[in-house]
Amino acid sequence: MKVIIGNGKVANILKDKNDVILSHDDIEIVNPESVHAALQQFSPNTLVINTAAKINLEWCELNKNESENVNVHGALTVASACNALKHRLVHISSGCIFDGNETNKIFTEQDNPSPASWYAYTKSKADQLISSFNYDNVLIVRPRQLISPVPNPTNMLTKFMSIDSGNFIDSPNSITCIEDMKDMITHLVERKCVGIYNLANSEYISPYEIALQIRQKTKPNLHVNRIAYSEYVQTLKIKRVNTLLCVNKLMSTGYVPRTASSALEWCLDNYGKIK
Repeated sequence: MKVIIGNGKVANILKDKNDVILSHDDIEIVNPESVHAALQQFSPNTLVINTAAKINLEWCELNKNESENVNVHGALTVASACNALKHRLVHISSGCIFDGNETNKIFTEQDNPSPASWYAYTKSKADQLISSFNYDNVLIVRPRQLISPVPNPTNMLTKFMSIDSGNFIDSPNSITCIEDMKDMITHLVERKCVGIYNLANSEYISPYEIALQIRQKTKPNLHVNRIAYSEYVQTLKIKRVNTLLCVNKLMSTGYVPRTASSALEWCLDNYGKIK
């Protein structure tokens, strides 16, 4: 049995039958008393997965204090409580703390973050604080561009399917199938891995290639316009990054992730069919 903080798309996919989800009604992660009270009901060495975060880039940019309070101080509050109660913690971070700037640089867990948005800054700051905290039993995982066959407004595939026409960059990126991330976390927890791990499907794929697959498999009338990354970023108020994550550290534990293209194909073939 594991305890999952948060009730969004990631939490509900990570959840197994006997797991406990703590929604915002059950726990206020920026309140130490609330966090301690919610987590002390579970026996020591319980696995706690913190998925709670403010993730909308535009919202975070406009609400810097609140997003920092949740994404940084809330994350540290959870880590502190888990340490005091002797729980095991998995903290969900983000690969978007790295901005590849279309250089094809592949980022490892040892690379310094280069956040290009306030949201990315808050996630990188939380990683730094949790890593420097005197707490050995914590695993920080960094997924990138989450996809899933489960429809959700924040699912990259759902976003692409919701439009009739779009501009898509043909620049390689990492993606993470959430169902695969669940397997990755289970694998790492079973092996008592701690520290920071990039969690992504192997190899890379561009938004343009994803859009073409969506058009081929699920939405034949989707108009796909290929544009350059430099042209794309000029249309945005908040920069979206292109990031290539290295998964060698994950693979060194014995886990072999499926490729980005095969994960995408599986998600599209099963889209809307898995609950």
